[in-house]
Amino acid sequence: MPKPKLENKFTFKIEPDDEGGRTKTVSIQSHNISEPPVDGKKRTKKKEPSAHLLVGFDTEYQSLSANEQDSTIEAGAKNELLSYQFSIKLITKDGQPHPPETDGIIIPDADKRLTLAEFIGFAVGSLIEKFPDVKLPNSIYLLGHFIRADFPAFSDFKDNARLTSNVRSTFVSIDSAIPVTFGEADKPIAEFSVIVRDTILLAPSNAKSLAGIGDLLGFPKIQLAQTAEEEREIKENMGRFRRERWNEFREYAIRDAQVCVRFAERIIQQSLTLFESFKMPATLTSFGTKLLLLGWQNGGADSNQILGREIIKDRFFSKKAGYFKTKTLTPLKEEAYFNEAFITETYHGGRNEQFIFGIADEGQWRDHDLSSAYTTAMSLIGMPDWDNVTNLATLDNVGPLDLSFFSVDFEFPESVRFPTLPVRTANGIIFPRKGNSKCAAPELYVTKKLGAQLTFRKGVHVPSDPEQPIFRDFIKECIEKRTAHEKGTFDNLFWKEVGNSTYGKTAQGLRDKRVYNLQDDGMQTLPPSKITQPYFASFITSYTRAVLGEIHNGFPEDVHVFSVTTDGFLSNSSDQGIELATSGEMFESFRHARSHLDNASPLEIKHIVRQPVGWRTRGAATLKPGEGNNGIVLQKGGIKTNPLNDLFEENRETLSLFLSRRPDQKFQYKSSVGIKDMVRGETDFVFRSVTKRLSMEFDWKRKPVNARDTVFVFEGDEYTHLTFETVPVDDIKEFNLVRENWENYDKKDPHVLKSLEDFNSFVTYRTSKDSLGERSKKYLSKTNGDLKRLRESLTRAYQQHQAGFDIIRSNRKMKHKDFLNALVTCGIECKISDIDNGKKKTFEPHSTPPTPRVVEALKKLKAEFYPELEIELFVPGEAV
Repeated sequence: MPKPKLENKFTFKIEPDDEGGRTKTVSIQSHNISEPPVDGKKRTKKKEPSAHLLVGFDTEYQSLSANEQDSTIEAGAKNELLSYQFSIKLITKDGQPHPPETDGIIIPDADKRLTLAEFIGFAVGSLIEKFPDVKLPNSIYLLGHFIRADFPAFSDFKDNARLTSNVRSTFVSIDSAIPVTFGEADKPIAEFSVIVRDTILLAPSNAKSLAGIGDLLGFPKIQLAQTAEEEREIKENMGRFRRERWNEFREYAIRDAQVCVRFAERIIQQSLTLFESFKMPATLTSFGTKLLLLGWQNGGADSNQILGREIIKDRFFSKKAGYFKTKTLTPLKEEAYFNEAFITETYHGGRNEQFIFGIADEGQWRDHDLSSAYTTAMSLIGMPDWDNVTNLATLDNVGPLDLSFFSVDFEFPESVRFPTLPVRTANGIIFPRKGNSKCAAPELYVTKKLGAQLTFRKGVHVPSDPEQPIFRDFIKECIEKRTAHEKGTFDNLFWKEVGNSTYGKTAQGLRDKRVYNLQDDGMQTLPPSKITQPYFASFITSYTRAVLGEIHNGFPEDVHVFSVTTDGFLSNSSDQGIELATSGEMFESFRHARSHLDNASPLEIKHIVRQPVGWRTRGAATLKPGEGNNGIVLQKGGIKTNPLNDLFEENRETLSLFLSRRPDQKFQYKSSVGIKDMVRGETDFVFRSVTKRLSMEFDWKRKPVNARDTVFVFEGDEYTHLTFETVPVDDIKEFNLVRENWENYDKKDPHVLKSLEDFNSFVTYRTSKDSLGERSKKYLSKTNGDLKRLRESLTRAYQQHQAGFDIIRSNRKMKHKDFLNALVTCGIECKISDIDNGKKKTFEPHSTPPTPRVVEALKKLKAEFYPELEIELFVPGEAV
């Protein structure tokens, strides 16, 4: 596409009309701008810039109301744009003192938006106005925090977006920069290459907000009010805030752009210090990958040999360049490639399960985490010998730290509360009592220790040298540099994130993940990273699950585990119980591995609560908090609430939803427009109002036991709610069947599990469906279907003199009223008309589901009224 062009003089309003409407004019002159690189086809390596312009960018806008969103979203909805603000700074590789910088704000006219070039021109011109003798580079980093929300404010947004890439649903320059030219097309005054960066992709995980970044830098984001509620009210009415408190509005708006610039400086400085590269990476995880590869190189190791890859040169003709190019590829070596698909099947991610549904007993519930679980597991991987990969023939001599991978049939003893072999389903992984598992050595080792019966199906082994741990030096360096800085500082969190995020890169691309490609306007599969390695990813996650599985099965029977989430678990265990559970071989190996990395405790307490409430995987809240800042456990399980809530408000709102939910309840939440719709429809970052059925029921990954109603108090009111513990499902067939039964039970007539009666109704429905043939269960009622079917069968047998009624009625004179009283006495609701209807259809043996109450009613009917009744003809199998 042709380069955008623009005159070199810019006049914009820097105050709103109700504050005077003052304007400012700035210009760009050629003597202030470096000469652009010479165009041409000369194949020379591009020289890295020695200076950059950092342009922090932000907008303030009044969001559309929910009604406006619903009606205009498809037509390209636009927010009411209140201001553009910038902070611009010149930084150099040699770190010149007192670098030129300035900031400013632009108030756009109603319904008139700036182009990117106009915004850049005004920012650059403002810096030149302040420093007339400055010489500026051609390289510009356009910086925003969650720039996806602000980038659409440019009138040429769509064209600009097509030159960026979609990285984690925001706009980032990866393959190309945005050209911005000032002056005439044949006589440019200045040419810039604008590289888009989003600081949210470079922020540590526990400081993702702009306020969090500001605190890291000691340059806090400005707070607009004393309370969260007041702050929320102001942010939802920014138009009024600008009108009534202009000076505060201006300071607040510009501060966001300033924070982005200061953060970018720190990131670029880290890149320069670590890699001698005066650039701003696109993501924080790229630091970890690059440091790891550099560490291997400096240590004399071949990264391709470590990763089981080989180098292949692919020569091809580039039509765009007009000459042949050579591309270097690094596919897996043949020995590793042959088993790649199988090894990928043994990779399962984290273990996530809810073990208690409803209201847990009050007590001390502690949330324990394995310290840096994945990085610790990584540190145990020794140098692999990819040239000698072997196929195994038995399960003999499997070590807990082997790079070995298996397909096994298994069956755990009934006494094992927490089986340790994963089975993949359409609804995530489960841990049944028996089945087939594709797994790695650590879990298989624990499984053998628990006494499971195992049948070998397939095995692959990669020899490795534990005396040459390939990740340990990198991880240890990250930890040492992290602990060298005070907790919560920029450097402390930077190194923590670099170390912890590297595991994810070993698994990138193993499972297909489709993302929107901005350049091609289509979907593409997320490619592997430079260190993707399925053998490593499988071992790392298997080891973490194995350590957790050993701990859970080491608890005494009286200890309840509430839930497990990836690398942590919530339990009511005492210190003595924890000590017992962590005395096993796997945890000892984990403790030993941690000791090689740092002196931190291998098991950390993250939260302490008095009474948790749970409903499904990653669905939990806190009924009675513990003390201090870590006294609430909250996992919303996909439930959307107000994003401006604090943790206490989030917990309260989530609990209220769970306790007051109805079978047909729907909830509304705001969902932002996706990046694909934003670009295709040239739509602002707006929210649409989404209505969705509330789903806070159990996910059936385990089997309920000891179901009961629990009485408790929430916010002064007394409630009763269903509670049950769980045991493992038998196998994947049972899991799929109960899921199918629940979906069918819930489809046309929605249900909730709020009471013991609700639970028993589903159990009755499920038992009925599972025990009968297709014909018998076809017309079974969802409500009391078992007893209704029993009544039908008994009245038909009675009228047609079958199942013993031939003898009963020949030996005594029976009246309908007597038979009705007998049925009612045994818990079977009946009317005279029901008995009359028994003449209309044929008695079908074994058509009643053998639920406990059916069996009890039949036995009582035989014992107290009709000894000759052949009750075995009413239910299938040997239930009576």
